[in-house]
Amino acid sequence: MIPIVRQELEKLVAAGCTEITVDEPSMSCYAHKEDPKRFVDIFNRTVEPIVGECRLSTHLCFGNYKGRAVGLRRYAPMFPAFLDFSVDELHLEMASREFSELEIISEVAKTKDVAVGIIDVKSYYIETPEDVAGRVRRCLEHAPADRLAFAPDCGLSQTARWAAKQKLQNMVEGVAIVRKELGLA
Repeated sequence: MIPIVRQELEKLVAAGCTEITVDEPSMSCYAHKEDPKRFVDIFNRTVEPIVGECRLSTHLCFGNYKGRAVGLRRYAPMFPAFLDFSVDELHLEMASREFSELEIISEVAKTKDVAVGIIDVKSYYIETPEDVAGRVRRCLEHAPADRLAFAPDCGLSQTARWAAKQKLQNMVEGVAIVRKELGLA
């Protein structure tokens, strides 16, 4: 599969794509029972031709089968090996895990940007802007603002449109609260 995916990535860059996220949930779902360094090697060989040619990230996903995680929902088995991904940014799910292992973002932020999932896409609780602002503040205890980005935990494909829209709106409003507090707005 490496040559096929590599060729698609090269074509995206050649077509002018400046940001690419490679989402391969198998890495996160099975790292606890596989060699995580092997996943890093496979990933890095796949993306090698486009490293430095675009902003590259990967989403460390625990899966979303019918609104449920597929794998062991822990980052510990993946790190420190996953710090060696040839990416500019790692995206970590945190909201659906009640921000367990949040301290890992401090390790990631030493060498890359970190996108933190602060919206739970597997729940119909609609986070308020104040909830979101509190989550952003917690993240800032572990990583500097210039290394952080915020997103839903995962894609919203399994979330009803009415809930997805409100969750995204509240996410933007909550991040804006903290940006204003920091004088960044």
